[in-house]
Amino acid sequence: MKNNKSLTSFKILLVFLITSLSITGISFLDNAIWNLIMAIVGVIAYAIVAILYSIHAISGSKAGRQAYAAVFIILLFIGYSIYQGIVKFQKWIISWPLYIKICVLAILIILIILMIIFLIKENREETKDV
Repeated sequence: MKNNKSLTSFKILLVFLITSLSITGISFLDNAIWNLIMAIVGVIAYAIVAILYSIHAISGSKAGRQAYAAVFIILLFIGYSIYQGIVKFQKWIISWPLYIKICVLAILIILIILMIIFLIKENREETKDV
């Protein structure tokens, strides 16, 4: 059981490293990120209004539309704030000197490769034990 927990933590670390690597190239994905935020906000707003209907906090289509609009606007503001944070983070990374960008990228790639090698070793040891 301990191996599964350590393997899970290494998988989480691997996802974190890959995500960190992908954030550095986020300038090409600004439009896609904003579209994704809008889609997520719409789905979450719809789900929240559905929950409000199911617990009888609201009733009727007019109340549902008003609740959806209010929840959508609140979530849109939160999504916009997250987007602005991503843009500021992106600008901060872009302001780094070139040699630091190369070093950070190289370190992330090395860490990802080492993590993959370690996960493969752990997986082989786990299959030997079974």
